[in-house]
Amino acid sequence: MRINATPKFTAIVTGHSNIKIYLYKYKIIQSPKCTCEEGDQSADHILFDCKLLEHDRVRLKSEVTQSKKWPVSREKLGIKFYKYFKEFTSNIKLDAV
Repeated sequence: MRINATPKFTAIVTGHSNIKIYLYKYKIIQSPKCTCEEGDQSADHILFDCKLLEHDRVRLKSEVTQSKKWPVSREKLGIKFYKYFKEFTSNIKLDAV
């Protein structure tokens, strides 16, 4: 299967790019805090915990739980559940800078 990865898709799979915790690590921004104010904005926080993305997470989680136990790794989401993971990542607003 050919994967047409978007920048947001790649950011969540790798945990790099325009994610606050990554930018904070390299002193590009002053705080890694997520817009939801519930934790630091990491790839895992965005994917599994951010309350601002709960609505968007419902379909992805629904598709995954038909055959796997939630949560699954970001890598598995990017391969086995590509279509739904890409849809989820397209709705993410990465506003770190």
